[in-house]
Amino acid sequence: RALAEALKAGRIGGACLDVFEQEPPVGSPILECPNTVLTPHIGASTEEAQREAAIIIAEKIRRMVEGGV
Repeated sequence: RALAEALKAGRIGGACLDVFEQEPPVGSPILECPNTVLTPHIGASTEEAQREAAIIIAEKIRRMVEGGV
């Protein structure tokens, strides 16, 4: 609520939030602020991060198939 009030009053120019302690409920004041960007915990979901994750997973599967850990 304090962040939404500061945004609406212009004390803070804008906010980008990717992680919430608790997801804002429908009707939350932060959802009404036009100077915010809210994402569902996907800030690190870039093409590079997805590619690196795929490589790591493939390597782990290869090791498992070959009898390793």
